[in-house]
Amino acid sequence: MKKSFYCLFLVLVLCFSSTSCSQSNSNSMEKAAPCFENLKKVSDADNGKLWGKTLYGPTMFVDVQTRNLVANQQNKENTFTQKGNLYFGQLPEDIIIANTSITYCGEDWTCVIWDGNRDLLTATHLLIHESLHRIQDEIGLPSCGSSNQHLDETEGELLLKLELGILKDLLQNDSKDLTEGLRDAMTVRKYRQTLFPNGNENQFECHEGMAEYTAFKLLPLDNDNEAIRKGLVAAAIMKGMDGSGFGNSFAYLTGPAYGLLIDEMIPDWRNSIRSGKTIPDVISTEVAIPDTVDNAEIERISARYNLTEYLYKERSRLEARDKEDAELKDRFSESKWLVIPNDNINFGFNPSERLVAYDTIGVICNTMQLRGSFGTLEVGNGIMRTNNWSSFIIPYSEDHCDAKISLNPDYAIEPVDEKSFTIVKK
Repeated sequence: MKKSFYCLFLVLVLCFSSTSCSQSNSNSMEKAAPCFENLKKVSDADNGKLWGKTLYGPTMFVDVQTRNLVANQQNKENTFTQKGNLYFGQLPEDIIIANTSITYCGEDWTCVIWDGNRDLLTATHLLIHESLHRIQDEIGLPSCGSSNQHLDETEGELLLKLELGILKDLLQNDSKDLTEGLRDAMTVRKYRQTLFPNGNENQFECHEGMAEYTAFKLLPLDNDNEAIRKGLVAAAIMKGMDGSGFGNSFAYLTGPAYGLLIDEMIPDWRNSIRSGKTIPDVISTEVAIPDTVDNAEIERISARYNLTEYLYKERSRLEARDKEDAELKDRFSESKWLVIPNDNINFGFNPSERLVAYDTIGVICNTMQLRGSFGTLEVGNGIMRTNNWSSFIIPYSEDHCDAKISLNPDYAIEPVDEKSFTIVKK
């Protein structure tokens, strides 16, 4: 995932990975060699055909516990220790370790969390995804953060799951009319975006979804068959539809699904994405998307894909979840706040966590890590970021704070008024 708005995302979960994110002893990092070799083979085989630029470049794995790293090349400051074709070092404390792209020693690097138990296919998938992020600015794919908290609310989530159900059906059934199916999916999206006009689904899908599409598209399979690739994406959608937390993660499902389907219809569609178009823009050149959509049409589409009963059960479950969200928001409402300005702060979070909207101020997620000039903050029980990304807020009092705060010596927490605190430089 790409660093955007000084944001680093912590976790990328693959549907076909059976391993956890448990960290291995750094002595086993020599196992990275075949991963780098696999990435180079993928890049050489593609030779820039997909996006106009080869993927292979400065790449590293980093151990979360020790910050030890293994890279495929020397850094510009020549500080790594070379052992054969591998280069070893340690990532500085001011860089959050994540599956992402980072700027290190004046150079853009692909960075992936080290797990010595991860299988080669999963590691290659991660490397392809993050390598696309490393070059995305060069190929015309602007990075952006997600402003789609409506996908973690009942109506938004149900409509997303309807769209996902359609995409899964198209991926699994070549006999389906692709034009009709894409029209149905786009109709559902148009209706959802009419209800929630302030999101940036289409833009975030270009940022995150195209990286995931690239990972599935170039994944080196024993039997290089598009049906297998579509089956993997369909399996990811099936798993996703059983979960939640779509505000930051939906594009991992929609991006590769639409990408593989559009490949069949418009072979050169990626050039349009590079020129600033979005997935709906591309599809609309071949598929007539209705100008207006009503709820009756959504019900007809639900029935057409046998999703009516599924969505009914999901609505009951999500409405019960809404009560839990209310309790979380009450905790913020009833407490004082520590407000931390986003002054070029690096922050990491799990994109699979749900976002809970808090009035018109911002969204609450469960866990997050912040690193800035003030020090570090680790939260495991709720943190809000404002809608304009200008601040982070946690419940706080002089006597109690659920977060772990480590301030640098020249910083302190001071009251702003009777209801809030902030971190200031002494």
